[in-house]
Amino acid sequence: MPNALLFRLSATLFFALCAGLLLAPGLFGAIFGLAPSTGADVMARRAGLLFAPLGLLYLQLADMDHPKVQRALLSAGVVFLITIAMLGLTEWALGRVGPGILVAVITEVLFAIFYLKALRHA
Repeated sequence: MPNALLFRLSATLFFALCAGLLLAPGLFGAIFGLAPSTGADVMARRAGLLFAPLGLLYLQLADMDHPKVQRALLSAGVVFLITIAMLGLTEWALGRVGPGILVAVITEVLFAIFYLKALRHA
């Protein structure tokens, strides 16, 4: 997969997560098997805002031809995706979230694989 396409797909995913967490924080909690609460909604919306700058970063990166910058952001993306997938699996193993977390974990692992492949060619 060309890096520009990977970066655009990543940006789209990050913007979708931002919008989803801001507009329907309870939906994410329900998918992950969490009890509804005001605190969880507040934290979901705050977490959602973290995805907007990531989306912007990767969207702008898609049009850049700077290998060092691409490698740096691909490396950071791999660390982010692998650690968040590991956290999801840990929370599931401890019974804190339901099996819906596996949708996120599978997506994170797939993107991590794409990032690792892109790193080898960057």
